[in-house]
Amino acid sequence: MAIKSNFPERLQVRLTSSVELIRASLEPYIPWIEEMMGIPLDQTLTLEVDGEPGNAVAERLLQGLPLSAGTKTRNRSWHSLIEEWTLPGGSPRIAASFQRERRPKTAPATVWELGWQEHPIALRLRGLPRHVVSVNLPVVFPPSELPILESSRHWLIVQRQDAAALLLIMQQVIMQQVQDKAERRLGTVSGAIRLEGRYDWDALVLDPIVSRMVRRDFQLFFEREEWFRKHNLPYRRGYFFYGSPGNGKTAVIRVMAAHPHIRPYALDLNDGDNQSSQLVALFDRASRNTPALVILEDLDRAFPTEGKRTRERSVSFQTLLNCLDGVATKDGVITVATANTPECLDQAIVKRPGRFDRVVRFRNPDANLRRQYYLRLNPILTGDEFEIAIEKTNGFSFAHLRETYITGAQSAFEQARDVTVADIVDAIDLQLGGAHELKTASGAAPGFIPAHPSKPDSSSFDGSSG
Repeated sequence: MAIKSNFPERLQVRLTSSVELIRASLEPYIPWIEEMMGIPLDQTLTLEVDGEPGNAVAERLLQGLPLSAGTKTRNRSWHSLIEEWTLPGGSPRIAASFQRERRPKTAPATVWELGWQEHPIALRLRGLPRHVVSVNLPVVFPPSELPILESSRHWLIVQRQDAAALLLIMQQVIMQQVQDKAERRLGTVSGAIRLEGRYDWDALVLDPIVSRMVRRDFQLFFEREEWFRKHNLPYRRGYFFYGSPGNGKTAVIRVMAAHPHIRPYALDLNDGDNQSSQLVALFDRASRNTPALVILEDLDRAFPTEGKRTRERSVSFQTLLNCLDGVATKDGVITVATANTPECLDQAIVKRPGRFDRVVRFRNPDANLRRQYYLRLNPILTGDEFEIAIEKTNGFSFAHLRETYITGAQSAFEQARDVTVADIVDAIDLQLGGAHELKTASGAAPGFIPAHPSKPDSSSFDGSSG
């Protein structure tokens, strides 16, 4: 017997715009918001801003709970500004995640990370005569392409005459967080993720050419704006790093992204869910938050050439070129891209003037750099046997060197003694004999996007390093 369906033959699905979604999300709270603001909602301004005062309120509601150092640092400036706060009826929702936090020379501490959710908060901020309402509102993007992603944005609803003063207060909050070295965030198409690392070039062992071409050039960028204007040059910078894995490309980018004045952004071009519009949107966000750094890793995997044509992905090759050429980029944006095997790339990416100002090869370290690197890990490594170790590691990457030290240190740990040169030499012999599988070759190497095995470095790529 046929089963009759209750569904219509045609079903129309309409995607709501972000404005309608925001209005619908606020609907239950509008009478309360208007009461706190003292005026109708349509006479206010709604500002999308970075920073979440709700997290500071969450900390006050959960007094006594051990919080992560990053959470406390981010909340500190808000605590000094919030004089009082009021909640509407209902139970506010707080996302609480349990984690362990490393601390120097002590056991890891058990701490909590708190995130205020969609419940609005009326705030009295020091320096403002009237209430400000803080709320997280949902947004759906992109409106015209799949995938359809839902995220949230933080908004402050304010009386129009107070808007400028509020933004000046927000500026103070952001600058205070920079001074306090609050936890850094890496911007993505769907929000932000925690960024590890600190701005310390001296923590790296760099080839002198890399140091001159990247470190010095990057540091001078922030002093060059007036000179660029004077000479009618676009105030932008582009770096292209190439070379075999494990020689510091990502480590250098992490230092660049940790600059206290930089807003870093990244997009995984190898993710088939990302679209051309999202790359343009990322560059647009960076252009509105200068100075900014846009990170595009592994271009050779994202856009490999097949014969004379570049394989198309969900992010089009032409869109990438347009962004690199500045179509979607304003002054103050630094772009850094990487590749392990650049000969697989369409040469239009790096050969055309203006796309990348610095094309720099990251080579395997020479004997002097290998010696520096080992001594950075353990300054007591000396003697003739140590020099033999340096000679044996010819052709090793920095990642290989680190692996030999970790392997040797594990042997010393098992015997409850200090690491010796003999431990390192034994580990080197294991690697040379193929008895030890490198973690760095298994795809576990750290990066902004997941690492994948790549072909060995080739010296046939005729890229300029200057």
